[in-house]
Amino acid sequence: MKFKYNGRIYNPVNVEKKLKKMGITIEDIEILSEEKIDNSLDDFMLDRKQIIVRSTEDDIRRVCFVLKDKPLPTIKELFKNVMWNPKTKTGIKELTDDYLMTLYYER
Repeated sequence: MKFKYNGRIYNPVNVEKKLKKMGITIEDIEILSEEKIDNSLDDFMLDRKQIIVRSTEDDIRRVCFVLKDKPLPTIKELFKNVMWNPKTKTGIKELTDDYLMTLYYER
């Protein structure tokens, strides 16, 4: 059974075990059908466009989705929620301010 909790979709083998591990109950989740999951992705993509971000230091193509009717965000704005934070030790270790300076939008 697939379910949605806090905007994230889960598809565990054992739902009861997963809910217990997460510390929530069946009343806290939204049960999803296959059709609803497909529609939610379509709804998400309606107002977004795909962009590619690359680095001068590696050959990785990073696929990102941004709003169609807004100007492109700066690279730092695009990755601000996943940048490495040495104080809290969270984020992606490679995404530092120095590394962000090597990133550019592929045209």
